[in-house]
Amino acid sequence: MSNEQNMIQTALEAARKPEIITAPDGTPLLIYPNGNNSWGCNSLARTEPDRKRGTTQLHDTDSLIKFVQKHKQDGSEIYINADFGKGYISVIAVLNGDTATESGFGDHRAVFHPKHTPDASAWLQNNHKRMNQADFAAFLTNNARHIVAQNPSNEHVKYPTGAEVLDFALNLEYTEKTTFKQGYREQDGRINFTFQSEDAGKNEQNLKMYEKFGIAFTPYLNGDSFFVEAALKFRIDKNNGSLELWYELQQIHNVMEQAARGIADSLQQAFEDLPIYYGEPA
Repeated sequence: MSNEQNMIQTALEAARKPEIITAPDGTPLLIYPNGNNSWGCNSLARTEPDRKRGTTQLHDTDSLIKFVQKHKQDGSEIYINADFGKGYISVIAVLNGDTATESGFGDHRAVFHPKHTPDASAWLQNNHKRMNQADFAAFLTNNARHIVAQNPSNEHVKYPTGAEVLDFALNLEYTEKTTFKQGYREQDGRINFTFQSEDAGKNEQNLKMYEKFGIAFTPYLNGDSFFVEAALKFRIDKNNGSLELWYELQQIHNVMEQAARGIADSLQQAFEDLPIYYGEPA
């Protein structure tokens, strides 16, 4: 074999040695001769991710704002999907979206579906729900801490205190074995229930409760609180004298709408440097 042939052979053998190259997405690849003039290729472990990706679920507005502020870049944009009339809002932040001149991957996102507070869930789930004495008394007892005597936007209107409502709830428990005769509204805004107790013979007794009471209502986790008026409703069964009670949250749809709009306003203020769209991303 001539020197020229030796040099060619040496060059060919050198060219067929394993080599590490980098793919367009930054992944290191090991290529190696695989026999029969073919090559094999294996992906190697990366020392760091090629880029950010994935979807993060967030539960309150502050967390969404902090997350987006940390990861925003050119092409980041916010999408708000809202039906304010129904108190519905959800938010998707696309952190690596398109710029005006370049396409983005669009696969690094933050999603925010506001979660009701446990207290709001309890009041909403039992709104308009008819309950017997024991169940209604238990509900008021468990939620008396939310009851407030004053509406911040109308301080001239007075409502019963949490202690007064709790006292009514306790009296409901004590009068469970009774026959209710009637309930009527008095001029001072209270409902007067007339009943006969098994323990007191046929003597009629009275139990009073305000027709309306107020609650401090916080719809979403770490969100704003609102005053909500609750109207007390009742029904007396004329056949057996049993008493059903429930409450109706007044203008609750308006409150939920305000809460949803408050979230949108907070995002508008926090992300003045980012495009915000009302809709959903592709």
